[in-house]
Amino acid sequence: MTHISDTEECRRLARNVVSADFNDTQIQSYQDKEYSYIATMTDKDDWAITDREYGALQLIETNLVASDIIKHYGTQETIPMWEALRATAMNDLTMLINNLDTETETADFAAEHTEHKGWGLNSSIEAPNRLGASDTDIESF
Repeated sequence: MTHISDTEECRRLARNVVSADFNDTQIQSYQDKEYSYIATMTDKDDWAITDREYGALQLIETNLVASDIIKHYGTQETIPMWEALRATAMNDLTMLINNLDTETETADFAAEHTEHKGWGLNSSIEAPNRLGASDTDIESF
């Protein structure tokens, strides 16, 4: 399976709270599950290092994996810690998902061609009558 977080980073973060024995395979199992969750929520499963969200997703996945490990291997005293870690990660994921709809380069913002506004360069606009009088009004001179 696939994941984008670093296994050692997940271990370090979880070890700050729990000292239970867990190996790389167990951590990677959580990494794969959380990556699957992120892919489902973002509707994208081919995250690449060139994506602007990649680094943020790595941090989110790391926090989610660490919270899973703390939840699984922790004690009653660690419940508030994994809940807080998970809540922060989920909030970050929600904000990232809300920002995914924001495109930086769309046709609405990219001006490929703009019509000239002035009558001197745009033949479809008539020149203004600067005299202020009509052709039939000869009294206003």
